[in-house]
Amino acid sequence: MKPVNFMRSPMSSILQKSEAEWVAQNIMKILARTGNEWRKLTFEEYEKERLADAENDNFGYLAAHEKKYFDQVIDYTISAEAAISFCKGWPMEINTRGATPVPIEFMKKG
Repeated sequence: MKPVNFMRSPMSSILQKSEAEWVAQNIMKILARTGNEWRKLTFEEYEKERLADAENDNFGYLAAHEKKYFDQVIDYTISAEAAISFCKGWPMEINTRGATPVPIEFMKKG
């Protein structure tokens, strides 16, 4: 699995904080669009990418206020295993034909 598999909101994470979950989702979006490889994102890169987001939509650039949540979640965004430990139901199977992604946990049951 790659960061792109973790771009949906990680609801009911181990931290149980929507702000932390939102920051974790932002990190995955950044990782997905900057090479789609696992790595430890720096806060400086996060801030730069969030500023770029602000230029494209209304949901960008709050990074200074997100630092404490970034620090809480960054170690959960360095690998698929770490991300799953953050929120078991987070990963999604990506369908390249344009269909809505389905949570991987449901794909394996059927």
